[in-house]
Amino acid sequence: MYRLILILGILVVLYFLLRQAVRGFKNRNWDDRGVSVDQDQMVEDPVCHTFVPRRIAVVEKIGGQTYCFCSRQCAITFQNQQTG
Repeated sequence: MYRLILILGILVVLYFLLRQAVRGFKNRNWDDRGVSVDQDQMVEDPVCHTFVPRRIAVVEKIGGQTYCFCSRQCAITFQNQQTG
């Protein structure tokens, strides 16, 4: 009886993990090369003007606007510049 409950629990967890993976795969934008467009997108840091891939950028919402930074230090510098 315990084995059956354990197997059913594992199957339920696997179902939800697989469903989540399929949703993430469907929602991506793909280019002609088969590469995710979201991964290729480069964004410019407003402080040091370095370009970084959006997937690894530090994203902060400041004053109702979203900014992408190359590092946490640049995000802090930008926030300090905005406040005074």
